[in-house]
Amino acid sequence: MSCPYKFIFGVPKKGFHERRFLGLSLNDILGTIGLAIIYSFLFKSSIVKSLIIMFILGEVLHYLFGVQTAFLTLIGIKACH
Repeated sequence: MSCPYKFIFGVPKKGFHERRFLGLSLNDILGTIGLAIIYSFLFKSSIVKSLIIMFILGEVLHYLFGVQTAFLTLIGIKACH
């Protein structure tokens, strides 16, 4: 499977994605939390439910764009062959 959009939002571990926390991009985590707060406010949903939805959505999007994440590696899924 070719991954033409793999680097569309930047190179992993460089620039925006350079700051890390436990092997994860700190800015990705903060962005996900921010989106979850906005989602929970707009749709009157619990913050925990919103966080779970946003983290799952984030992993699905990383997989679809062909970006290997620490979580995908942990569960044994290759994003791009």
